[in-house]
Amino acid sequence: MPVLVIGAYGNVGSQVAAGLVAAGAEVRGTSRTPKPGGGPEGVEVVRLDLGEPASLPAALEGVEKVFLYANPERIGDFVGAAEKAGVQHVVLLSSTAVVEPAARNSRAGQLHAAVEEALQASGLGWTFLRPTTFASKQLHWGPKVRAGEVLRIPFLQVRTATIHERDIADVAVRALTGEGHEGQAYWLTGPQALSQQEHIEAIGAAVGREIEVVDLAPEDAEPKLPEFYVRAMTAALGAEVVVTSTVEEVTGKPARSFREWAQDHVEAFS
Repeated sequence: MPVLVIGAYGNVGSQVAAGLVAAGAEVRGTSRTPKPGGGPEGVEVVRLDLGEPASLPAALEGVEKVFLYANPERIGDFVGAAEKAGVQHVVLLSSTAVVEPAARNSRAGQLHAAVEEALQASGLGWTFLRPTTFASKQLHWGPKVRAGEVLRIPFLQVRTATIHERDIADVAVRALTGEGHEGQAYWLTGPQALSQQEHIEAIGAAVGREIEVVDLAPEDAEPKLPEFYVRAMTAALGAEVVVTSTVEEVTGKPARSFREWAQDHVEAFS
């Protein structure tokens, strides 16, 4: 029976699909706008829009396991369609915002928690992946780095244990193909906490040149930073950063470093 990967063109979904194919699984991917021949090799891509319940039955037909990203607005429709289709296990791409004390009451924390709660209340088996900040968030610096501009960044010393998207995908593949993962919630992080300054230094090492950085005062940022963001980042300056070994515990391999991520994405900064 095929495994359904929702969002097969995404940063994580595409890696999940490729990993499942490599593991010998039959994979069906979804996209709101499928592109002929544009999906991961060996993956059948069908149309699915989680905001359109009518598109669910055809995509779920004959599927036993699903990789799902959080969409709280129509999670009830997904659960109903998945139960009707006979789905047995859903691996959800959630967020550490559900469990981090500083983020639980944030909008992101509440939205991801709503999806988790809906799956827990259903008759479906579930596994929750709760990754920290994606390393790919650093891609937004790409245009300025390529242009040789000075990076002016507020809260330069805030530390995060950013995670490589391939590590998230590797855990998802294990959860979708192995035993003992149902009912588990995995807190996923990279192998170490780095400041924004250290992230940029790693990118500089990957491209082979120093990147000039200025620690910008929050009040000088353009566009103006929302007050809730300033409060959260100010609190984060003195907060302990959680670093877990969960990636290695599930996959048997240590989580990839940010330096590895920077090397894997060097073309985005060169």
